[in-house]
Amino acid sequence: MKIDSAGNVYCCGPGGIHVFTPEAACLGVIRVPEHTANFAWGDDDSRSLYITASTTVYRIRTTVPGLPSL
Repeated sequence: MKIDSAGNVYCCGPGGIHVFTPEAACLGVIRVPEHTANFAWGDDDSRSLYITASTTVYRIRTTVPGLPSL
């Protein structure tokens, strides 16, 4: 699981990365055509979400930057 700078929670689940508000409302799913294994924020502005899946690494640009992993 990861958190973005707005406090939204991202986690791997069926169909891709599920995104929830701090109040636990589901914002939606970032669809990925393979099973997701892990993900991390990247690039200088932390607005790229790198997703590792079964055979591929995906990169998606987000509007809200992520928080760096500790």
